[in-house]
Amino acid sequence: MKRKIVFAIMLACCSYATAQQGTPQPSIQPEPPTQAAAPKITDKLRSDADALTPIVPSALAREFLAATSRLSEPSTRTVYRNREKGIAVSKRVYETMNADDKATLTPRECTPEFYYETGYGSPLVYARVLDLAAPHVSRGSRPRVLDYGYGTIGQLQLLAHCGFDAHGVDVEPLFAALYSEPGDTGVMGDGSVSIHTGQWPAEEPLRKAVGDGFTLITSKNTLKNGYIHPSPPPGQTVDPKRLVHLGVSNEEFVKHIHDALRPGGVFVIYNICPPQNPPDKEFIPWADGTTPFPREMFQKQGFEVIAFDALDQDWVIDCFEKLGYAEGKSRDELKKSYFCWYTIVRRKP
Repeated sequence: MKRKIVFAIMLACCSYATAQQGTPQPSIQPEPPTQAAAPKITDKLRSDADALTPIVPSALAREFLAATSRLSEPSTRTVYRNREKGIAVSKRVYETMNADDKATLTPRECTPEFYYETGYGSPLVYARVLDLAAPHVSRGSRPRVLDYGYGTIGQLQLLAHCGFDAHGVDVEPLFAALYSEPGDTGVMGDGSVSIHTGQWPAEEPLRKAVGDGFTLITSKNTLKNGYIHPSPPPGQTVDPKRLVHLGVSNEEFVKHIHDALRPGGVFVIYNICPPQNPPDKEFIPWADGTTPFPREMFQKQGFEVIAFDALDQDWVIDCFEKLGYAEGKSRDELKKSYFCWYTIVRRKP
């Protein structure tokens, strides 16, 4: 027994000495660290929908949030644009262009997060618009909804999964390039998604393409009084590129909204705003979220006014806290950071 132990010790010593002399020894390579998969934007939307569900009472808004389970995870995409000329094309179109035309465009990578949030945040905030509209909307069979200044396709896809024929119109050409892959638009669930680019209702071909007979027309963070009727302090001017240009008079715009709705159809304006700067700072057009159209104008065009410049700050703060937008601010601080107004009108039957 002792001989075996002594032999084992000698063998170990020889092995150690050989290793010290530089003879290659078998080595065990550490396994590369396992990289966690990047979180999916659709998972985040589903989690956010669960968080928002308790603060939306209507069945329609809850159905809208639940439809996040049916959203598809997009890939990162590249679009090519010339901002000054108002041009944007998909990669597929870009590859068919000649070298001179390609040279005028700049690539922009659009992540899955950008696909659903663009520069405007979560599309799930739209649930509040539906909550406010729900008591006044009769859905019927395959109802049509139009979102003016849609800004992201998320709410349109969710509406389609709720059985709506959802239309979005926006002047930004980037969206048409971004949302041009199969599955972005078209038949979806029991509904469909259609997007339109241009100045509605000023452009007649676009007006015809969008059509009428809508059960619901909405506008979130687009039809703000500050965008359409800015009132900067004396001595300040506002860059026209930072405003919303209707292309028609206020009266014509309201009339087109009326005519695009079916009898009994509802129009909702919903605007979330930051505080306005003091007079010695730069004027912020989007800080004035009151409706740009007088109550009397709606009534003259045949609308019943259900709510006019109603305040909704408390709901917005609840929502932003649940979405993680509070950034550690107290509720009192948030009340100084976010303001909200909404208007609801209904075309008379």
